[in-house]
Amino acid sequence: MSLYADLHRHLGGAIHPRIIYKFLQRHDHPVLNFFPDYDGFYNWFTRPCRTLEEFVKIHTLVEELQSVEHLPYFCLRLCRGAYTFENLQYLELRYNPYFRTDKHLTVVQRIDQMNSIVEVITANCRPSDYPIVVKQILCLDRRLPKNINEAILKVARDNLGPVVGVDLAGPEIDPDKWEMWVRLMAKARSHGLKTTAHLGETGIENVHSQYLAVLDRIGHGIHIPLLRPEMLKEIAKRQITLEVCPTSYRQTGVMKDIGELKDVFGRCREAGVAIAVCTDNPGRNPAPCTLPGEYERLIDHDVIEFCELKEIQNEAFRSAFGFVGTPRL
Repeated sequence: MSLYADLHRHLGGAIHPRIIYKFLQRHDHPVLNFFPDYDGFYNWFTRPCRTLEEFVKIHTLVEELQSVEHLPYFCLRLCRGAYTFENLQYLELRYNPYFRTDKHLTVVQRIDQMNSIVEVITANCRPSDYPIVVKQILCLDRRLPKNINEAILKVARDNLGPVVGVDLAGPEIDPDKWEMWVRLMAKARSHGLKTTAHLGETGIENVHSQYLAVLDRIGHGIHIPLLRPEMLKEIAKRQITLEVCPTSYRQTGVMKDIGELKDVFGRCREAGVAIAVCTDNPGRNPAPCTLPGEYERLIDHDVIEFCELKEIQNEAFRSAFGFVGTPRL
């Protein structure tokens, strides 16, 4: 049996909607007033969005559910499903710890609570019955002020081991603030953390060449080969891997068809830029959305050839921030 590595999966979008709905029922959540039956909730939760910003907003609901008290429920089911139904050997789970703190607390108290969030996830992503290795990537967010993002970076540094890297996430806003993000990524690297950033997902405006000096991977980055192919040479030279999440681009309104990725893969292949295929938010995508399913869709849409599959699978393990061992391909 082949096993896989997924390097780009958000905790807020990782959980199957039926699991979330059962949680809402257990706690008689007021959201049920809008969705008295599962089918209605499923259709709303997995619907395609017009923009990335609209897609990100739905994360807010799940982030609030994933509090310190309830994270064990979600972590167990995430690991169980990833190993049993997706054959994942290795998973990098990314999330913003601040968004899972108690919003009734003061900012200072919420910052203090972030360590507890990481500790609970660490303790509950080691299921003995499901031998999957889970490492964490903490997300900085473009919507948060600098002091909170710096606090998230400190939490990542203090939990180095279970946490292997940091990510720049959130809507692609304020492209002019790139210098601040470059400095924070450089600081993360100085502490032994790996770095990735959501860049070039919906457009090219937030892509600056200075990022390349401080990144190990790029989240999505699909508009770089499409609109700035001249940057690929430097990306290849620095051995930066693109994390490409095929189904997400239909869900966020970025692409109408997965076949549009053919130029992305082709130009990266020609330039020697590595691609790791990932799921991003499999719970938010129409079922079934699994990592093996993403590979199959790429083959079905003539984006990749079947003979390339093993090489791309191996690329995910090679580009992983915390994988140690031999992949079972």
